[in-house]
Amino acid sequence: MQPERRPSGELEPEIIHAYASTFLARKDMYSLQIRSGSYVAVYKRLSERLILAHLNGKITLGAYALDEDSRAHWICYDADADEAWNRLRTVAVQLADKEVPSYLEQSRRGGHLWLFLPASIPGRQARQFGYHLLNQYDIESVELFPKQDELTTGPGSLVRLPLGFHRKTGRRYHFVHTDGSPIAPTISEQIPLLAHPRCVPTEFLFSMIGQVDLAQRSALPVPTGRGAGETLSERIKDRITAFNFISQYVTLDDRGSGHCPFHDDQHKSFAVNQDRNYWHCFAGCGGGSVIDFWSRWREKEGLDSSFTATIKDLAEMLF
Repeated sequence: MQPERRPSGELEPEIIHAYASTFLARKDMYSLQIRSGSYVAVYKRLSERLILAHLNGKITLGAYALDEDSRAHWICYDADADEAWNRLRTVAVQLADKEVPSYLEQSRRGGHLWLFLPASIPGRQARQFGYHLLNQYDIESVELFPKQDELTTGPGSLVRLPLGFHRKTGRRYHFVHTDGSPIAPTISEQIPLLAHPRCVPTEFLFSMIGQVDLAQRSALPVPTGRGAGETLSERIKDRITAFNFISQYVTLDDRGSGHCPFHDDQHKSFAVNQDRNYWHCFAGCGGGSVIDFWSRWREKEGLDSSFTATIKDLAEMLF
């Protein structure tokens, strides 16, 4: 079943903008697919008019995997053979069993498996996450995007922007369920689903890229409210959750994501894991418990950030 040749009806501007934000890492330039199927870089600003032209089948755009700062907000596996494509479909089922959302897209040969990240992270970490999945799920004969840890020359690797026509085949390709059926019957109905995709849970991402040391994480108990811990530091961590404490100083959304207070953060690199009761900055500012956060905060304010001074200050605040 082929989606219609062009979206029916008028698409709301906010839907188009959200769809573009899902896949396009940069707007200062774009890539254009030519008849042979290859791409050329166009050093002009990407406009909404061009995105509409892509969705209407007049042109075909590529989606660069890294932004200007070498950060990624998705990874994509590209399978060029039936066996590898079937393996990606199996992986999508296994991820779903762990409540990790992924998106399957058919392509000219095989297909793509997309995973959208809860925050924009350095390309090196995105690739680390991707390779952990390759090893854990025994995925072979696929390409991982982004292909670079960081940009050195040129804009880096790209994937065809979904729901546009492939210039070589003249076909448009569905996003599909694991059984091969389209996630929605028409282009018009698929676009809104991709404008607001479900993201990989922060905890799963942490576990794959190894950003939080496992020993440290196991030392961060979830507050139970069943009484004081044996040490003052344990009592502090049992007194208040990381989310409740940190949200007094950092604006967090319902998922615990926000702008890191410890660097000039334009990408919402900061996240609090409410289940495991810790925070982390994807840009390299560290992470840990309430105590670690308050130590960094005191350091930012020019105060004594030693463990002893931090514990004393928190004890006075919380008890």
